[in-house]
Amino acid sequence: MPIYEQTYKPWERSGTARSRWWTVAAHELRVARATPLFRRLLLLSLLPFMLYVFVLMVVDLMTANPSQLLRTAIQEIRITNVDALFFRLYISLTLPFVFLFCLYIGGGSICNDYRNNLLEVYFAKPLTRLEYFFGKLAAVCCVPLLLSAGLSWVLIAIHVLLSPTAGLVFLRENYWVPFACLAYATSVIIPYSLLIMACSSMTKSATGASIVACALLFVNSAVGNALGEILRRPNIRCLSLTRCMLHLSDELFGGRSRITVHWSVVVTVMAVFCAICAWIAYRRIRAVEVG
Repeated sequence: MPIYEQTYKPWERSGTARSRWWTVAAHELRVARATPLFRRLLLLSLLPFMLYVFVLMVVDLMTANPSQLLRTAIQEIRITNVDALFFRLYISLTLPFVFLFCLYIGGGSICNDYRNNLLEVYFAKPLTRLEYFFGKLAAVCCVPLLLSAGLSWVLIAIHVLLSPTAGLVFLRENYWVPFACLAYATSVIIPYSLLIMACSSMTKSATGASIVACALLFVNSAVGNALGEILRRPNIRCLSLTRCMLHLSDELFGGRSRITVHWSVVVTVMAVFCAICAWIAYRRIRAVEVG
């Protein structure tokens, strides 16, 4: 073959889109868990789970006791009743740790790549910006979802194993609780993650991104609650992201809320908030030019 007809072997796409975005997520998690602070925070975040395992063991063993008086005494203690609100309270207890993990992993997810000029390295590979974005989002959401929704499912399984009769009755009457736990955790984690990623894309350090995200959440909550009090219209509090999350949890688990708007309005507000944050982060990623 003449030399002028010879050329380089054309690039052939290898691997799926799933494997590429997951590679980005796995790398981000590997970097995060290598630090001692991550491991200490993870151990601390398991305290609510261990507490609830202890409560489940006590309640299930006591209710299995043949003494009717003992069973009645346990059932009179509201906090130990294994029902939908029991698992809602567990997820609520994990939310501070969920937010800390979102800050810890998401605060430097994009700004560190900017500072170290890694975005050009990423996009010089067969990796699209959308895959990069979803890989970072998956890394930020992974640990918080496991701590909240994942461990709530483990608690349900433990309840069924310790007290099969009561556990199966609970599942038959509250079959929707595992899905409500997942929906509640997702409605909290995704907005937090997208907000922190948007702040990370617009700042130069992980600390700065975390501070900006906390400040924005504080201002948003303060403005929404203040407008509701000044105008004497509680529904205006839906402008607060935190209030939207609380109202959605009330709708999912049957709690009481001062907000009377339909849940679809709350979901729309949260979806708009997520879309704005995702657009900011993705637009910043698209601004990178690979030479």
